[in-house]
Amino acid sequence: MNTEKIYYQPVKEDRGAYFVEYLPPSHSYRLATLQLVFSEQVDISLVVDAMEKELRIWIKRYPIPLMVSSFDETGALYSIEKLRPCNSLIGYYDKVKKDIVLSWSLLKDDEIPDDALNLDYLKKVYSDIPHKTSQDVQVELRKHNKMLRVGWTIVFIWAVIIPAIIAIVECFSPQWVAVLILIYSLYKALRKALELLGKVKKSPKTLEQEREESMMQHHHYHCKLNPEGFSRLRAENFERQMREEIKKEANALKQN
Repeated sequence: MNTEKIYYQPVKEDRGAYFVEYLPPSHSYRLATLQLVFSEQVDISLVVDAMEKELRIWIKRYPIPLMVSSFDETGALYSIEKLRPCNSLIGYYDKVKKDIVLSWSLLKDDEIPDDALNLDYLKKVYSDIPHKTSQDVQVELRKHNKMLRVGWTIVFIWAVIIPAIIAIVECFSPQWVAVLILIYSLYKALRKALELLGKVKKSPKTLEQEREESMMQHHHYHCKLNPEGFSRLRAENFERQMREEIKKEANALKQN
């Protein structure tokens, strides 16, 4: 039994009012997926037409069973049940009828052709899409873990080893080293005291840190007073962030 897995990169293309993202099926999955992401508000009928049109385009390009879904400018799934019985569209090429079959319903596995389960066929169909094998992923994972171990070692040295060395130096160093350390500590304490008394102007870094701490405390206080308002604000911020990301991605595809 062939246990090799292939991980394909998504294919993205601009369509003007929306962009599409096509993803070949993952291991042991019968369907490729296609997402239509609209960067502006459009009529639902246009969404339905675009889904049916794109399904035919992509199945002709890659004859693999396909599921199509659409998302609005906030990243939310379009609800098109007023026009169609399901929010997702499934299609495949019927080799007997020599035509593309469209279904506005969630099909069972035995109703979907098993073309995507044939690894050799997938390699042939998706020969123009960059991909990685399971072996490639394992190699990258080992490299990533190695970098994590190196990073952890550096942090451990700075957080544990170096302070321990400093403590040893303080115990066994000549008297003049201990005096210097004491003078530096007293200087830091004196400067902090003068800052608190307003005798010494605080550094820009200190002022920025105090401003951020004050804002966080103020924000936390009002969140506790109005948790419902905080929830609405969080939802609005998330929606605004999604709008900005979708517009940014759409503009990038237009430029390319």
